[in-house]
Amino acid sequence: MRKIIKKLFVSIALVLIIGPGVFAEDEGIELEKITVTVSRTKEDCSSAARNVDVVTEKDIERTHAKDLTQVLTDLTSVNISDYGTLGATKTIRMRGSTAGQVLVLIDGRPVNNPRDGAAELSNIPLDDIEKVEVVHGPGSNLYGAGAMAGTVNIITKNPPGNGAETELYSSFGTFRTYTERFSHGARASKFGYILSGGYQSSEGYRDNSEFDARDMNAKLEYNPDAENALTLNSGFYRNSSGAPGNAVSPDIDDKQENIKNYQDFNWSFKPDDSLALSMKVYQNYDKLGFSENTAGSAFDTLDKKDIHTTKVRGYDLQMSRQFFENYQGIFGFNYVDNFNNSTSSAKHRYTVRAGYMENRLELFDRLKLNFGARLDDYSNFGTEVNPSFSFLYPVRDNVKLRGSISRSFRSPTFNDLYWPDEGWAKGNPNVKPEKGLTKEIGIQTEINRYTAFSLAYYRSDYDDLINWAEETGVWQPKNVNSARIDGIEFWNNIKIANNWSLDTGYTYLRAMDANLHKRLIYQPENKVDFSLKYRGLNAFFCEAKGQFTDKRFHDTQNTIDVKRFFVAGFNVSKKIKPEVTCFASIDNLMARKYQSIKDYPMPGFSLTSGLKIEF
Repeated sequence: MRKIIKKLFVSIALVLIIGPGVFAEDEGIELEKITVTVSRTKEDCSSAARNVDVVTEKDIERTHAKDLTQVLTDLTSVNISDYGTLGATKTIRMRGSTAGQVLVLIDGRPVNNPRDGAAELSNIPLDDIEKVEVVHGPGSNLYGAGAMAGTVNIITKNPPGNGAETELYSSFGTFRTYTERFSHGARASKFGYILSGGYQSSEGYRDNSEFDARDMNAKLEYNPDAENALTLNSGFYRNSSGAPGNAVSPDIDDKQENIKNYQDFNWSFKPDDSLALSMKVYQNYDKLGFSENTAGSAFDTLDKKDIHTTKVRGYDLQMSRQFFENYQGIFGFNYVDNFNNSTSSAKHRYTVRAGYMENRLELFDRLKLNFGARLDDYSNFGTEVNPSFSFLYPVRDNVKLRGSISRSFRSPTFNDLYWPDEGWAKGNPNVKPEKGLTKEIGIQTEINRYTAFSLAYYRSDYDDLINWAEETGVWQPKNVNSARIDGIEFWNNIKIANNWSLDTGYTYLRAMDANLHKRLIYQPENKVDFSLKYRGLNAFFCEAKGQFTDKRFHDTQNTIDVKRFFVAGFNVSKKIKPEVTCFASIDNLMARKYQSIKDYPMPGFSLTSGLKIEF
């Protein structure tokens, strides 16, 4: 271990020694950040009527993150549920929600698993991502179930504009963690493609926490003319890992394996500046296997224990039309077929048909109004209608006022509905969707060219929350809980000097069970993030960052808590040649002992260093 740490410190030292060098990084001009998630059409973030964060490819590269959760955790109101080990479950919560109440999309394709409602973020390759758009607040008016507290849209890279581009990435870190990745793309006339793949392994920091994963992804693009674009996405992911369980009663020989693949075909047609048509057809496949008391690999035992397989097939049709100079209409239809085959909950299926409409209106050349609704018709429990209204008003050129009121819902999962009667637990086919109403007001301003901040207040009232509770010795889900959640999101950016900047974020959250008058589980009252960055004209970059997360409760009665914690990290990178970047990063700089989930300890001090080559 000492040799490993010495090598990593040497790597950091080399980056720092090389420091300001002769190879200048061409930062280019940072264009206005564009979002497509807020209204399903392109618009500037500064003109969007909703609070949205955009994390760019460059932002992701500079974090040297191991997975997407390390990229998103710094955003206001984002709370990551992390079971610790590499490859363990990592999901996102926002604004006091559960993981199933945040919708995650990849290029507009929903990836939340209908088995449990959550989206697993640890297996999404970072080097495939062009940007991530995070919309705060409900999105059920456009995206349907699950978008109660937020929507995360991960947008992947397109083939290069011309010629060929290749990237190679290699890193090594504490706990013998290796990551090897490649990406290659090219374009010839009307055809373009980008291929990527990688391998990751780790011995883990706990007994039985070893991890091994590999993936392969491809995007093919064909542009027959200036008005049409056809895109085909496909990918495969497979991992095998130990399942150590909690630290109080660890499992030293349990194994699990996860296999995923997807196909996604898109067509877009824009005959003129006022009309745009699009179609998406997609399929998600997920197979999770779990084996207990097994000395061998999960690959060898997958068919001997619990197997949970889900398939999701769907298509989207959308038309947007600029009818008048100050009015745009967006109309769409969506169909999804969900299938579940599990050794626990057997075979089940349900379908969803939905239609939505969004209206964008501009009045007096300043006031922007968005209003619309979506109707979802489920084959297993009926229909849900979710309207939404939002506005953006520039009080002054550098001061913008936003507000919204929206309804939202989350449909029951396969586990909620169909878990078999095993004596100790069973599903409830009569459970209804969770429903919410959220109101929000916020302001965004640039005080001067050195300082900008945003401030938002929101209030959410949720009804019919699905709660698994014990009754006469049997655990079963019921619609019993209501929740009242309000909070404040504050973000501030200060340009200290030409090359220095400081980002700070603060989240206040009061998430209460309206029936028990207790705090909802795993919802910190306070969360603080900061990041001090240096960007040199000589392509040298370093960042010091930290996060404080307040105490959370593990149980509904608030008798068991998970202690507050503060963690810090450090990143540094340098282009030693125009095509070669070396980097190093430290996580948990002060070696804090802390937990995100009770009895699942997080890793201690860890270092990672590596190289990225582009040609």
